[in-house]
Amino acid sequence: MTFTTDPALRPIEHKVDEGIPLSREDGVALLRTGDLHALGRMAKRAKERKSGKNVFYVLNRYINSTNVCYAGCRFCSFAADENKERDRAVRMTADEVFAKALETGTNFNQLHIVGGHDPRQLSLDYWLPLMRRFKEALPHVQLSLFTAAEIDYLARRHRLPYDDVLAQLKDAGLDNINGGGAEVFSERFRKLVCPNKVDAANWLRLHEVAHAQGIASNATMLYGTIETLEERVEHLIALRESQERSPGFNAFIPLAFHPDGNELSDCGWTSGLDDIRMFATARLMLHNFDHIKAYWMIQGLKVCQVALHFGADDMDGTHGSTDEERIYHSAGTQSGQYVDDREFRRLIGEAGYVPVRRNTTYDLFPPDWKPEQGESDVVRARRLQPRAMAGASGD
Repeated sequence: MTFTTDPALRPIEHKVDEGIPLSREDGVALLRTGDLHALGRMAKRAKERKSGKNVFYVLNRYINSTNVCYAGCRFCSFAADENKERDRAVRMTADEVFAKALETGTNFNQLHIVGGHDPRQLSLDYWLPLMRRFKEALPHVQLSLFTAAEIDYLARRHRLPYDDVLAQLKDAGLDNINGGGAEVFSERFRKLVCPNKVDAANWLRLHEVAHAQGIASNATMLYGTIETLEERVEHLIALRESQERSPGFNAFIPLAFHPDGNELSDCGWTSGLDDIRMFATARLMLHNFDHIKAYWMIQGLKVCQVALHFGADDMDGTHGSTDEERIYHSAGTQSGQYVDDREFRRLIGEAGYVPVRRNTTYDLFPPDWKPEQGESDVVRARRLQPRAMAGASGD
């Protein structure tokens, strides 16, 4: 670091360069710093040690299969109580979910489905046959389904331990668990904001059991409500320690709070500076996570493009042109529903990086790959990985 206006960053940079994990105090200093230029230089260097000049995206389909949920989280604008809000409640049949996924063709590599704590849909009887149906019809597509909160609810409904439920889901084709439901791990926060959802210890345990069974996952944090900066950093450290115990997290995704239509609306919107500090801090704290994702649906394409210079190396997915994301759109996001993959490549290239198409677990594909090219081309695409990563340095 040739120059910084914040002397607190100098010892932090030394730790990062030496591979020393950052402390709670270091993380708070990163979230508070006014020297965004120095922060960005540190985070960008850390990103490029991981993935060189590559920035990843996926062609995916995104479906919210139900918004019926009885968790009662105060930040949520998505959930509907079907007894009180019959007009708002959405519950798709298995046939409807299957048809929705294939509505715009089969040229995608990830199917991302999230719902709610819906007692009529969230059952093994509903999901196992549907997952097998997807695997038979779309062998090239990875299933990124459920959050740990949903799987915890599923396990409690069936009175089964996590390892049994996860084994059945894996046998039916589950490739990845989505990162939602983490919110903020602080016990104080969860008691006030989401007391009916899986607690932090079991969220982490469920992901660790999944990793031990060969199921990958992502991790998130919802920031911008009543949490303190210290609680944000403690959340990141808990994820880092979990990754040490049971590696398997692919990516961390910072989720900015959206205030429309929920009980925490007085918290307002996060600022662009808060978003940028959050990306950079996550990259620097989570040295054992390969990827930090700037999910365009949440922060918007422009902020996410800037985030590529603050530690992020992934902009998530295109979504199908008829997909309807409901969670963040219920809370006021203006980001739209669909981005053409050509636009992803343009935005990434304009930021000075190389766009790389991936699947959920970061196997790499040529941008023009199509499923009718056959399984042999999937294997060939995976062999492109060393060449695509040639710009990486260090670890």
